Amino acid sequence: MTDRKQLCPGCMYPSQAPDPCPVCGYCPGDKQNAPFLPIGSDVGGRYVIGKVRESGGDGATYRAWDLDRSKRVFLREFLPDAIASRDTGDSPLYVLSGCEKVYDECRTAFTRLWDKLSKLNGLSSLISVRELVSDYGTVYAVYEDNGNITLDDYLRRRPRGRLNWDTLRPLLLPLLSTVATLHAAGILHGGISPQTVTVSPDGRFFLEGFTIIQARCSVGDLNASLYSGYSAVEQHGARQKIGTWTDVYALGALLYRCLVGQDPMPSARRQVHDELMIPGDVANALPPHVLNAMIDALQTKPENRTVEVEELRAGLLNQPFRKKTYPLTFYNYSDVSYVNQDRKPYVAQTEYYTAGNGIPKLRERGGANVSRSYEPQKPSVQSSPVPPATEEKKSAAGKGIAAFVIVLVLLAGAVLLYLGVFTDTFRSAEEQTTESAQTVTYTVPSLLGRTDVSLKSDAGLREQFSLNYVEEYSVSVAAGYVTRQSPEAGQVLPEGAQLTVYISLGPQPLTVPNVVGIDAQQAKTQLEAMGFVVETTEQANDGSHQEGMVASVSPDVGAASQQGETVTLSVWGAPPTSSSFQIGGNSSNGNSGGFDLGGLGNLFGLFG
Repeated sequence: MTDRKQLCPGCMYPSQAPDPCPVCGYCPGDKQNAPFLPIGSDVGGRYVIGKVRESGGDGATYRAWDLDRSKRVFLREFLPDAIASRDTGDSPLYVLSGCEKVYDECRTAFTRLWDKLSKLNGLSSLISVRELVSDYGTVYAVYEDNGNITLDDYLRRRPRGRLNWDTLRPLLLPLLSTVATLHAAGILHGGISPQTVTVSPDGRFFLEGFTIIQARCSVGDLNASLYSGYSAVEQHGARQKIGTWTDVYALGALLYRCLVGQDPMPSARRQVHDELMIPGDVANALPPHVLNAMIDALQTKPENRTVEVEELRAGLLNQPFRKKTYPLTFYNYSDVSYVNQDRKPYVAQTEYYTAGNGIPKLRERGGANVSRSYEPQKPSVQSSPVPPATEEKKSAAGKGIAAFVIVLVLLAGAVLLYLGVFTDTFRSAEEQTTESAQTVTYTVPSLLGRTDVSLKSDAGLREQFSLNYVEEYSVSVAAGYVTRQSPEAGQVLPEGAQLTVYISLGPQPLTVPNVVGIDAQQAKTQLEAMGFVVETTEQANDGSHQEGMVASVSPDVGAASQQGETVTLSVWGAPPTSSSFQIGGNSSNGNSGGFDLGGLGNLFGLFG
C-alpha cells in the first residue's frame, strides 16, 4: 500500500524527491489557500486531496488518491465561488447572504448531473463516475483519473497542430455518439472544447469538464465557465434558449480546431464581422460533405445551425438523418431576479422536441467565409417571370407619349446614377470610419508567475486576446507556470491579437548517455548540450589507459535523470613514470631516482 506521505500532490504519483517532482514539477511546500481544501485533506475518510487541477463555474476539481484502491482519481467539489466560500481551507462551506435559494437549486442540479453521469458509465467516450461523497458542508463527485492529456496538449504535439480527416474520423465519431446519448438523457454539456475533451494513453477521446448548466452562460448567478471560440452566441446573452444546438456549435468548433490547427473566432465577434477562414489546402483535402457539415454546425444564428448531434454525424458520414423525438430541457431566464437586478436566475422548462423541427430554418445554411480555394454552394436564385408587354397603340399620340416617357426615364436614370455613386462613396467612407472607430485595443499584461489553469479559466483575458499555449522545459520554473510570453507585457495590441504563452513542463527528463571511453572534453560538451551540469574527477592510471579519456560516469550510464542535474565524469590521469638505468651522469628525464653505475664505479675504486 502506497504511503500517502510519498505521494506528490501535483500528480499523485509516488515521489520521494525533496526537490520539484520529476513528473510534474510540483515544489514541496506549496500551499493551497482557501476557499480550496488544503493539500493532504481527507474527504469522506477515503480520498486524499492533492493540487487543484482547474476551478470555475460550479466548483473545483482536485487531483486525489483513493486510499481503499491505491489509485489516482479526480474529485469535483461543489464550490460555486460566486455565491459560496469558506474562511479557511478545512472549514465547511458557507453560503453568501441572500443566495441561499440559488445555492440550494444549484447544489440539487449538481447532484442530479453527477448521479445521471454515474448511471451512464460504460459509454465509450465518457469519464467513469464512481460515487458522490458529502463532506466539509458540500458534495464531491469522484471519477477516474486515467492519465489522459487535454486535446489541446495532444494537438500541439502534432505536426502543424492538426489532424487530417482520415485520422480524426475514428476518434471523433465515438465522441459524437456519447454526446448524443447524453442529450437523450437530458444532459447538455455546454463547454465542449479542447480543454474538456481529453485523449487517453491509447489514443481515445474522452469528454470531461462537466458543470451544471447554470454556469454555462455569461449572465447568471454563477461565474460563467465558457471557452472562447467554442461557446455559442446564445451562451452570451439573456432570454436565449440553449439546447442540443449549443453543443453542436462547440463540436463544429472542435472539428475546425482539429482540421485547421487553430481556434475559431469567438462567436460574438463572428456575429459582427464573420471572418471564419478555412485554408485552401484544408478545404481541398476534405470531402465536400464533411466541409458542409462543419459549416452548418458553425452557423452563429441558432435558427440556421444544425440542431442535433446525430444530424451532424450523419452529415459527416454523408448519410440520411432520421429525426427523433425525446424530452429535452431548455434553459432561459425569467423576468424576476431573487439575487440582484443584474443577474437573472435560470428557469428550466421541459418540452417534447423533435430534432430538426424545433427551430425554424429562416434561410439556407452556409455562407461562412472561406478562402478562395473553396466557396460554399449558394442556393440558386431564379428570376421572377416578366409579364408580356401590352401591344403598343400605333397612334401618333401614343408614340409621342412613349418618347416623352423614355426621355424622363433617361433623365431620372442619370440623376439616380449620380446620387447612387455619391451615396456609395459616402457609405464606403462611413463604413471605414465606423470600422476604424470600433477598433478596440488592449495593453498586454504580465503573465509571468501565473499557471496555465488560471489562464484557461480567465474569461476576460481570452476575450481580449487569442491565446496560443506552447510548452517548453525549464529548470528554473516549476511545471504548469508561465516561463515567458510574446509579445512582452506593456505592448498595445488590437482585440483578438495572438498572445503566445510559454508554459513550463519542468526540467526535461533525460537519460545519462554512454560517454565512457571517449575524450573527456568531448563528453563534457555532449552532456552540457543535453542540459546536464558536468563535473570531473581524476582516476588513477596504471599505465594501461589513455590519459584524458572517460573512465566512468555518475549516475551510471542509462540512469534516469533530468535537465540541470550534475553528471560526474571520472577521467583517466597521467600514467606513472618508470625508473631509468643510466651509465654515468643524471637520467635524461631529470629523475634523480635513476641507478648511476658511474657513481658505483668510483665507489669501487676506493677499495682498489
